[in-house]
Amino acid sequence: MVFEIKREPIGIPNIDNMVNGGLPKGSVTGISGPPGVGKSIFSLHFILEGARKGQKSVYINLEEPRRNIDNMIHQFNFKKEFEEFERRGLIIIKCFDYNKYEKIHEDLLDKIHDDKNIRRLVIDSFNCFFASNYEFESKVDMAIKRMIVEAFYKLRHTKLTTLLTLEDGKESNFNIPYLVDGMINLDYLDLGTIERRISIPKMRWTDQNKEGKSYEISKDGIKICEDSWEG
Repeated sequence: MVFEIKREPIGIPNIDNMVNGGLPKGSVTGISGPPGVGKSIFSLHFILEGARKGQKSVYINLEEPRRNIDNMIHQFNFKKEFEEFERRGLIIIKCFDYNKYEKIHEDLLDKIHDDKNIRRLVIDSFNCFFASNYEFESKVDMAIKRMIVEAFYKLRHTKLTTLLTLEDGKESNFNIPYLVDGMINLDYLDLGTIERRISIPKMRWTDQNKEGKSYEISKDGIKICEDSWEG
């Protein structure tokens, strides 16, 4: 008997095609890249797609005030649809500074776990769990590693399909690529004009597309370039 992995579509058609139709249900996936490549926009697609399927989704932002999230949403043609789903309670947005989140995150994840209608979770950015100026293998560093492992235990306990945004490169010292079930990398090449690229080096239980693809960000959000997909 063949065991079929259930999947949760991301909501970006050709990117879903790169991962056999979506992220494995209940998985924890990291989306990594430098600032400005669209990690938060990718996350908006993910929770919007959940709402379209009648799933409740929670988006936790640990870096930006709510007005900045609203400004981002208002750039896109899906803003009215997104706001309507939020009004109906299918999208929940929570913005915290890290000090506050550190105090409440266990209770918050327990509440999310107890709400059986919630199916998707985004934490943007998970880098708030660790600071770049800590020395590797210091006592502080080891404490952060323990905190991250405990956070992953909690995240897996929720059994939600979870997306964690990560700043490029900083996650490696804390074994994040080994802890997540999948890694999606967003990057860009500056050759006079900016060319954005997506690659998926890791996705458990998935025969993912091994080639990088070019993408663009427009009023419709993230879109794979047609010539990149065909090529």
